[in-house]
Amino acid sequence: MKKLKVLVLIVFGLAMIFSSVKVFAEGEEDLQITDAQRTTIIDHCDAMKDSLKNLQRTDSRTRVYLGRYFETILTNFITPLNLRLVENNISDSALLENQTNFAERRTRFVNDFITYQQGLEELVHVDCKSEPDRFYEKLQATKDKRKIVNRDVMKLKGYTNEQVKLVEALKNGQ
Repeated sequence: MKKLKVLVLIVFGLAMIFSSVKVFAEGEEDLQITDAQRTTIIDHCDAMKDSLKNLQRTDSRTRVYLGRYFETILTNFITPLNLRLVENNISDSALLENQTNFAERRTRFVNDFITYQQGLEELVHVDCKSEPDRFYEKLQATKDKRKIVNRDVMKLKGYTNEQVKLVEALKNGQ
């Protein structure tokens, strides 16, 4: 029961931190932390650090899985099909454009994920008990980097779906 209370407090604390509003001062982004958020960070520092380290391990495996998945799609499906089409003098600019877009976004995904992981690593090493404001600032920056990675994944999913549609249209002679 006591562990459940601690877990609820941690979740609540992280929710408070993640739901904060950004304040802009004279054209520059200025992240403001409330006293309640500062107290939550200090009080639950160790638990948040443990959660972030678990997230780090999980994300590392996810990056490897997604990286391989996207590489497989590109090298085993998209590129070979376009090469066969060119060899058979069949031109399909939409398929070639989709291949280019997919390859560029995959490269971007890899680079953005590295940037995100570096930010997460920096966040994990901030002493949240003595530097809660800095921890909060790094947390917000890391969240933003994670959103960028998510956007990359969604774009790659879209290109994959587009590839399927284009191949179906080609197969049906359209």
